[in-house]
Amino acid sequence: MTRKNIVVCDGDREYVQAFTTYLMEHIPDIAIYSFTSEESFLQCGQVFTVGILSKDFLSVLEFSGKEIVEEKLYLCDEDIAPEYEHLPMVYKYQSMEIVEEMLRRMLQKDISDWWGKRKDSRTQLIGIYSPISHELSMPFGLSLCQVLRESGRVLFLDIEENSIMSAMTGQENGRSLMDLLYYVIQQESFPFGEFVHSFMGVDYISPFANPEELNDVSQEAWDALMQYLLGAGYDVVVILFGRTVLGFHDMVSMCQELVVLGKPGDYYQKSEKSFLNYAGRTYENVPIRTVSLPMSAGNLVDGTYAMEELIQGNLGIFVRKLMQDDMIVRGRAYGTSS
Repeated sequence: MTRKNIVVCDGDREYVQAFTTYLMEHIPDIAIYSFTSEESFLQCGQVFTVGILSKDFLSVLEFSGKEIVEEKLYLCDEDIAPEYEHLPMVYKYQSMEIVEEMLRRMLQKDISDWWGKRKDSRTQLIGIYSPISHELSMPFGLSLCQVLRESGRVLFLDIEENSIMSAMTGQENGRSLMDLLYYVIQQESFPFGEFVHSFMGVDYISPFANPEELNDVSQEAWDALMQYLLGAGYDVVVILFGRTVLGFHDMVSMCQELVVLGKPGDYYQKSEKSFLNYAGRTYENVPIRTVSLPMSAGNLVDGTYAMEELIQGNLGIFVRKLMQDDMIVRGRAYGTSS
C-alpha cells in the first residue's frame, strides 16, 4: 500500500519551510514534501496524495498534463485567481490548526470508520436529541451555547424539521441550511460568512424553511457538511436534532457527547429509556448523558416572553449550574442530571 503524503508548493521559500515544519511536527505519520521551483516539482517523479499549490504551480501542473497530485488545494493570498477558486482553499497565514484539520480530514476520508477516528478534532461536537421532542430543546441548546461561547467560538446547528428559531429570535434570514448543504455537496466555492448569523453572541445558520426539506437531505450531504464544519474554525459545534435524519448515526458517532433531553414523568421516561437502550448498544464509544429538563413551555404566558428572557432566566441558570456541576466542556467529565 502506497504511503499517503502531502506536498506544499510555493515560490516563497521561508513560508514553505515554516509550513512544512509545522506539518512534520503535527502530522508525523504522513510524508511531507515541498518545492519552491516548478521545474523541480514536475521532474520529481513522485505521486502525491494531497497537494497544496500556489497559482503558479497549479498553472504549470495543468499545462503539463501530468496527474501527479490526487487532490489539489489552492494556496492563495489576498488576490484570488478566479480560475482556481473552485478548489478547496488554504489562505496564506491563516490558522494552521484549521489547515491541519482540513488535511487530516482529506487524508482519512476513505477510511470506513472515519467518524470514529475524529475524536482528536480541534472542533468539539456536542449533539442534543430529545426522544420526546421536548418543547424547550432549542432554547436549551442556545443556553448551552451561551455558556460555551465564554471559552471559544461556537456554532449552533438547528436541524429540526419544524424549527421556530427564526420566529423566537425575530431574525428572518435569506440563506438557510438547505442552501448551505447544496454548496457543500457540490464542492463549489462559496462565502461561508454569508450563511452565518449571530444571536446573543452565538453563531448559527438559519434552519430549514419547511419540514419537507429535511426529507431531501442524503447521508452523503450530512457527511460533507460535518467535514466542512470541522474545518470552519469553531471550537464547538452544537447540533440540535429534531429527529433521526439519514445521517444521524454517523453524526452521533462523531460527537464527543450526546445529550439526551427528557422531562419528569413516567410516561416521558419510558420513551427516553427505550432510546437509551438502543443508543447504549449502538454508540458504544460516545458518552451519552441524560438531562431531565423540569421547565415547560406551558408555564410561559402567551406574548409575554422572548428568547433572551428564556436564556437569561431560569432555563439559562439551570444549564449553567448543570455545566458547572458535572457536565463535560472540552475535556472535563459529564455527569448525569436526572
